[in-house]
Amino acid sequence: MISHLIQDPPKINYIESPAKIDALSDHWGQLVPLASTFDHVDGLFYFTYIVCIFFFVLIAGVLAYSVAKYRRKTWDQPAVSNVTHNTPLEVIWTIIPLIIVMVMFAWGWKGSLDMTVAPADAVQYKAVAKQWSWTFYYPNSKVQSFNEFWVEIDKPAAFTLQSTDVLHAFFLPAMRVKRDIVPGRQGTLWFHPTTKGEYHLFCAEYCGGDHSKMYAKLHVVSAEDYAKKPWDVLKDSTPQEAAASGENLYKQLCISCHSVNGTAGTGPTWKGLFSKQGDNYLGRQREVVTPDGGTQTITVDEAYITESIRKPNEKKVAELPYRNNNMSAFADLDDRRVNCLIAYMKTLADN
Repeated sequence: MISHLIQDPPKINYIESPAKIDALSDHWGQLVPLASTFDHVDGLFYFTYIVCIFFFVLIAGVLAYSVAKYRRKTWDQPAVSNVTHNTPLEVIWTIIPLIIVMVMFAWGWKGSLDMTVAPADAVQYKAVAKQWSWTFYYPNSKVQSFNEFWVEIDKPAAFTLQSTDVLHAFFLPAMRVKRDIVPGRQGTLWFHPTTKGEYHLFCAEYCGGDHSKMYAKLHVVSAEDYAKKPWDVLKDSTPQEAAASGENLYKQLCISCHSVNGTAGTGPTWKGLFSKQGDNYLGRQREVVTPDGGTQTITVDEAYITESIRKPNEKKVAELPYRNNNMSAFADLDDRRVNCLIAYMKTLADN
């Protein structure tokens, strides 16, 4: 039911759940098993489902009966009736569907409001969407996480939603919550997780060429694991660990626009940004466009890459089509993570 949102839907792994789950939907074709307290979403779904089945069978049955009973048996058989209008019948088939639709509307409206009004004890987070990644902010923490985030089980989690560019949507099927994120406006949403595990967050509004790759992972963990701040774990004590962490960050944040094998993409490839001479890495020469519209030749180094990550429009690559494309700024990416990305870039150096 949600596989159309991504090109290669990842497998959902449930760490602790009441039963083993192998599919993305149940036998009714409903969403992934419920992992929050928003069960009214399922109730409305099944109510609508039953109403549709009932009226389909009713209308199809009346049609089939009428076709069989009143079919023309001879070519000159007169019409059974010349009645063309029945006011009471029209009133009935107008009022009854109207009442049913209004019940659905009221049910859905209340559920939609419930998702935006968080309880007083909810833990406050912030989720920022951009083409094509997610950034998550935590209470009492200066470190953000990218394309994956952690919440504590049985603790209501409230999110302030923001977009830095275009329309996005925060859609967590397992939690039964969805909220559009309109640029220039701030939205709110909350849920109460009830089952530990890993769940997927999708952008459910078309937001550009790589919309289908814009998904993140939610980790619902115990209080003990949450206290360890798993979003603040970064291995960079050695060059090898830093490069490995940089590769993971590349897959989370950069893979949709930049290749590492020389293939052209929305942004320039990372392959060959550096050349290796002995134990030293030398940056290549690159022509860039300055903010005043002029061009200059620079040498790729750590300072240039850091600036390109945090202020990508300061020195855009002059080569077409890159000079006409825009990159999302990662102004909140801390120095350690930037250095990990640079370490990974150096592993792609030409010898």
